[in-house]
Amino acid sequence: MSHFRPDIHWLTDYAAGTLPLSQALCVAVHLSFCPESRKQVEQLNSLGAIMFSNATNDSDSLPSEKLISEPQTDEDESINQELRAKVFDLIDTKDIKQQPSEITASLSANDSSNKAELLPHCLAKLIPEGIDQLDWKKLGTALSVARLPAGDGSREVALHKIKAGGRVSNHDHRGREVTVVLQGSFSDQNGLYLPGDFLVKEAGEEHRPIASEDAECICLSVLEAPVKFTGPLTGLINPFLKIKTGTR
Repeated sequence: MSHFRPDIHWLTDYAAGTLPLSQALCVAVHLSFCPESRKQVEQLNSLGAIMFSNATNDSDSLPSEKLISEPQTDEDESINQELRAKVFDLIDTKDIKQQPSEITASLSANDSSNKAELLPHCLAKLIPEGIDQLDWKKLGTALSVARLPAGDGSREVALHKIKAGGRVSNHDHRGREVTVVLQGSFSDQNGLYLPGDFLVKEAGEEHRPIASEDAECICLSVLEAPVKFTGPLTGLINPFLKIKTGTR
């Protein structure tokens, strides 16, 4: 099980299908590593089916004039707040009957994805020829980046590779960055990140990733804006940093 996992709001948005495609990809990759998160998403899917069924039954019993959209009142808002609280309470109960999901099915068919040289199926579809065949670009002495054609017109989707023992210069973020560790590990001031760990850095947050000494570290990252290096020398390249969205 991963030590760093998406919080319940990320998982709820993923289950509801409301995440941007690139960020949903990060969650899906994390799920391929983390059985606890998979269980929560399966609960959310089951809960969503139950709520949809109940809502359909309730609407069938309403007079037709009540189905017309009306402005939301304070009472309606109170009901929505109460319903939201009940939803999050139910997520952690064991009363929701588990149903087979696409997540579980795909993992059962691809148990060998635990091998370091293989990628989760949802990501492998973007890299049919393998990681080594990507167009890797050097970004400093320790870091390389390979952009992926994930179809997001607002965010950059890329693999980042840090050589064994490599140190990435200290930097902050101009926009949200979502990262999932695929292979190897790295650390920063907040902890050690292993395969499957899911990290979110918001604008203004700083860190300095350092790869483990025994193996290179490869991560999937989704960036809303370029990072900003804060060192006196590395800061000179900031004006040249841009994100590339949509395609390679």
